[in-house]
Amino acid sequence: MKVKNNMYDDEPVKESSINIGNKAIASTDPDKSIYKEIDYGFSVKDSIIYIHGDIVLGLLFDFVSKVRTILDNRDASQKDAPITVLLNSDGGDVYEALGIIDYINGLPVKVNMVARGRAMSAAALMLSCATGFRAASKMTSIMVHEISTANQGKASDIRANADHLENLEDLTFQLLAQHTKMDLEFWRKQARKDFYMSPTTALEYGLIDTIL
Repeated sequence: MKVKNNMYDDEPVKESSINIGNKAIASTDPDKSIYKEIDYGFSVKDSIIYIHGDIVLGLLFDFVSKVRTILDNRDASQKDAPITVLLNSDGGDVYEALGIIDYINGLPVKVNMVARGRAMSAAALMLSCATGFRAASKMTSIMVHEISTANQGKASDIRANADHLENLEDLTFQLLAQHTKMDLEFWRKQARKDFYMSPTTALEYGLIDTIL
């Protein structure tokens, strides 16, 4: 996969615009097909989305917006081309991660995931569930572990939250088992503590398809 990177291209070009939803914003490409990735975190021309940092509330909305912008503004010749997500994240909100996984499973195009730096916790789950190819650069750190929470309040609420958390955790292990070569019990056992993997180990377990 060849990825053209225009992030640091500072040569002046004719300004045009591109639509995000109902709002037109400035673009530095005369073909109306490229963003400054450093500003917007994605490239329409190259069908790339960057996920950098923690997975937090609002990431799903942001991700959907960027995917829709790419699909709505790409050339007809690129209609069925995959979207590539460049991932560098310590993880975070499992609900947002599961929402993104659901969303990419419903898209008419494949979504590749490429981890660079780290893909941990919820980010590792997203990496494993990509609908296109799943890759990691040579020195990327990958980690999975049990879901954690800081629930407090009434005893009945704590019990309800604990049951929900257990069900949610089972779902994440089922997804890992479904998308890797290892079974559910393997992931349940390994995730009792932070389970770090090199790309080589992740490739062996089937969590990724290739090492860049």
